[in-house]
Amino acid sequence: MAKLKLIKIDGSFETEPVKLSPGLIAKELKQQPVFDAVLVEQASWRQGTHSILTKGEVRGGGKKPYKQKHTGKARQGSTRNPHFVGGGIVFGPKPNRNYSLKLNKKAHTAALHTVWSEKLASDNTHLVDQNLFNKTEGKTKVMVQFLKSAKLLDKNVLFVVNTLNTNLEQSTSNIKNVQVKHLDKVSVRDLMLANALLVEKEVLKALEGKFK
Repeated sequence: MAKLKLIKIDGSFETEPVKLSPGLIAKELKQQPVFDAVLVEQASWRQGTHSILTKGEVRGGGKKPYKQKHTGKARQGSTRNPHFVGGGIVFGPKPNRNYSLKLNKKAHTAALHTVWSEKLASDNTHLVDQNLFNKTEGKTKVMVQFLKSAKLLDKNVLFVVNTLNTNLEQSTSNIKNVQVKHLDKVSVRDLMLANALLVEKEVLKALEGKFK
């Protein structure tokens, strides 16, 4: 049975580890939903604001480039035509293109369960509580000292909480490699990118309800 230890403000651990409910660890790790979930998230970031100029939007070219006959060349009416260098583009991208993809709820839950299972079984995942958050007093230097003591300062640290804490948010806001996410807002990609995961104890109960 997987166990997690509660980490304290001085970087030490509580002697008695917390046993995890068997339902928190997936019986089967499903990698395809994980891939799909990350793909959907990254696709949603694309703004679709790219744009080209069509023949009617390119500047210039109003004058006939050369006379109709006796040049030995094909007749042309405007240099804005697509086959001219600097002319309009045919069938190019226009703004407001929607790149978003969809993933059904069951597949998304399976992706989260798989990644959470891997993280909860990892040695780089620890428990934290509101007492630790309050001891930082919202000060960056206290949080930095905690991360140093816990040997996490050089890692991508993700705090996952069930209740947002002002002291925690203020103490981590100026540390570039530390993120604080509410359980409902944390994504598959967030979990995968975290080298160290610090989970509020109450999150475990919420996860049990999510994955039962």
